[in-house]
Amino acid sequence: MKKLTDSDRERRMQAVQDALASAAREGQPVSSEAAADLEACARGEITADEVRRRIMARLHADPRYRPATRS
Repeated sequence: MKKLTDSDRERRMQAVQDALASAAREGQPVSSEAAADLEACARGEITADEVRRRIMARLHADPRYRPATRS
């Protein structure tokens, strides 16, 4: 993974904060776990693919989740 500069990290963290605020304004708050994953990605600690994998794993573990089925 490419080493991030302080400027890169700041820009990424601002983008994450903007996205979280936008989601909240639209009535779609993001879980604290997902927000932490996004912030870890912004800091360069994990990849975007890892964020997606973690979010999907939590979704599939949620008993409320019902995958769409074709009729």
